[in-house]
Amino acid sequence: MIASKLGALDPAGICWRRANLILLPSALLALALLEPDSLSAWLPFSPSCGAVTGLPCIFCGMTRALHYLLRGSFERALYFNWLSFPLLAASVLLMMVNGVELLSNRNLIVRLPRVHLTPARCLVFGCSFVLLWVFQVYLALAQHKVELLNPHGPFYSLVCRWTP
Repeated sequence: MIASKLGALDPAGICWRRANLILLPSALLALALLEPDSLSAWLPFSPSCGAVTGLPCIFCGMTRALHYLLRGSFERALYFNWLSFPLLAASVLLMMVNGVELLSNRNLIVRLPRVHLTPARCLVFGCSFVLLWVFQVYLALAQHKVELLNPHGPFYSLVCRWTP
């Protein structure tokens, strides 16, 4: 217990980091190699919340965006979802941190300051989330991203009635 407080990795932590270093690159490789349109054929339901609501969620288009980003087509990745850039950067950073932690047998994250959730911080986070979603919807409507929209969804007709 004293060793874990000092930052040494326990066996469960080592397994977790090894799994991350195997699964995350494997998932990124699969995203780079497989065509995104073929992935939805494996699922028994529509993977898009835009198919239900009519409007894209924050992560709509992320699979296609990551596919194109990993293949080097930055403009296509930006078209489908600009959040693929920070998500890929965070994935690479997570792999690097996991690798350094395994090599040094130290938990580097334990040294970071903890964020305490207060009602005010939760409210700011929730409002930021809603504003980000509104921005994603605006981008999809303004750029006519028909791949991410469903004109038969209930929210689509509500929002598009107000747009010029």
